[in-house]
Amino acid sequence: MALGNSTMTNDQLGQLTAHLLNKAFIETTRTVSKSIYRRLVDGELVHVTQLEFEGDETVQLDVKLNHAEYQGDLNYSKFRDSIMALLQELLTALSREGALKLFEGRDGDGNPTHTRLMGASGPTQHEAEINVLMVSMTPSASEPLIVMELLYMDPNQFAGAANRGES
Repeated sequence: MALGNSTMTNDQLGQLTAHLLNKAFIETTRTVSKSIYRRLVDGELVHVTQLEFEGDETVQLDVKLNHAEYQGDLNYSKFRDSIMALLQELLTALSREGALKLFEGRDGDGNPTHTRLMGASGPTQHEAEINVLMVSMTPSASEPLIVMELLYMDPNQFAGAANRGES
């Protein structure tokens, strides 16, 4: 993924994502993390940090949440469980160099976009409800900005893969 004049490998992008998720939702206080969660649930684009590169180049990193496919009632504890599961999967993939896959986003017409969906998922189960959280990164074409989107995916699309022994 190109970031300004820099290009990141899949593993570097995965490490950056894991670091940012950890910093925003795990290392921080519960009060701060819960405040970010509430803003995300309300549909806000939340500024997380600013990345600094060589040559005084900076890139703003924002996060948003798509929870349209979430099964059941989403609350902070369930969201945090999803983040923990996603982080665990990201770190597992990153422990094997080159194992993290990225998928290229497509627009409504099937044309490629700059969005990259990480091939790591955070499955959780609360009572009978199964949910799967994934993360994508989209660099802006017009400004120094990357949007990290946390996406709850339809868990049914993973059920067939599990039955076939795939992940």
